[in-house]
Amino acid sequence: MAPTYFGNLHDEALALLVESRNYIKLLREQEADQNRPRTRHTSAVYLDLSLETMRLTSRLTQVMAWMLAQRAVMAGEITAEEANSDKFRLSGQSVCLDHDSAVLDAVPVVLRGLLQRSYDLYCRVERLEDQISRRLADGADENGRPEERPSHGLRLLPSMTTSDQSPQSAY
Repeated sequence: MAPTYFGNLHDEALALLVESRNYIKLLREQEADQNRPRTRHTSAVYLDLSLETMRLTSRLTQVMAWMLAQRAVMAGEITAEEANSDKFRLSGQSVCLDHDSAVLDAVPVVLRGLLQRSYDLYCRVERLEDQISRRLADGADENGRPEERPSHGLRLLPSMTTSDQSPQSAY
C-alpha cells in the first residue's frame, strides 16, 4: 500500500501535468490564430516562451518518471535499490532547476504560476528522493524501517512510521 504522502504527491503532479498540457495547447492555438509575421522582438519572446514551456515539460516529465519508478517499488516490480540507481533517479537538474528572472518577467502570468508550482514540486521530489537514498544507505528498507538485526533473544516490537499507522494498527 502506498503511503498517504505519495498518493497526494502523485495527484498533485498529475493535476499539474494536465493543467500545463491544456495551457500549452491554448498558447499554441492562440499563436496559430494570430498568424502574424514574426519580428525580431516577437521571435525573441516566442523563443523565451518555448524555452520556459520546455522547462515546465521537463520538470513534470522527470517527476512523473520518478513517481512511476516508486510505484514499481511499491508493487514489488523492482527493488528500492534498483529504483535508487541512476537509471531511475530524478535527473535534468541543469534544466529543471535553472531559471532566468528576466525571462520569467516576460512570460504570461499563468505560465509563471505553472513554472513556480512545477519548480516547487520538482524540489520536493528531489528532497524526498534524497531521504530515500539516505535511508537505503543507512540500511533501511523502502518504507523507512531499519533492516532487521539479530535480536539476541529479545522479542522486539515492529517499528512503525506514521505513514504505516492506521487507527487499528497504531494501538
